[in-house]
Amino acid sequence: MSSSYKDDWQDYFRSLYIPREEIELATNNFANENLLTRGSSCEVYNGQLSQSGDFINIVARKCRQVSIFASELAVLQHLKHKNIVSVFKYTESKDADAGIIINKYEANESLNKHINSPTLTWMQRLRICVGVAHALGYLHHDAYQNHYVIHGNIKSSKILLDHNWEPKLHGFGFGVKLRTHELHLTNNYNCSLHHMDPAYEDTR
Repeated sequence: MSSSYKDDWQDYFRSLYIPREEIELATNNFANENLLTRGSSCEVYNGQLSQSGDFINIVARKCRQVSIFASELAVLQHLKHKNIVSVFKYTESKDADAGIIINKYEANESLNKHINSPTLTWMQRLRICVGVAHALGYLHHDAYQNHYVIHGNIKSSKILLDHNWEPKLHGFGFGVKLRTHELHLTNNYNCSLHHMDPAYEDTR
């Protein structure tokens, strides 16, 4: 990837940039005690920024390319819905020529930590289901500029819960943008096919 391309997209996202050193400080240099979850495509940490005091989640991608990361960041920054996690900041990756996405911390972490707990009421579970359905409706029909996004890897660990147990969908490591009849895969190697409609195979 040319340096001019990298300079162009970094300039475009300049308002979202935060120095990597601040993220290393917030996560105790990505310490295991700050690790929330580890998947095939990313690791998620929590931390607190020293200057602002904001609590954050840090999504460290694996095997990223500049063009893929820039495309994903461009999509994510335009997604505005109460049941979808918003991009807060980003920084560069230490081991790859790509980046790390930072989101605001959600107080109750991910659904997979609570789904088997008897303290999670049926009313809360129903509210979570409805919230995720609203998020998917937005992604599939109302996203932005006639682009639609298919998450492709929805599971309990991809659903964060705020202090009111309101769900927020995240983990768009395998995002698909659709515009009219055009298909663009932002990441074609992180697809969890066992979570998908079998009809998706017919489009590949």
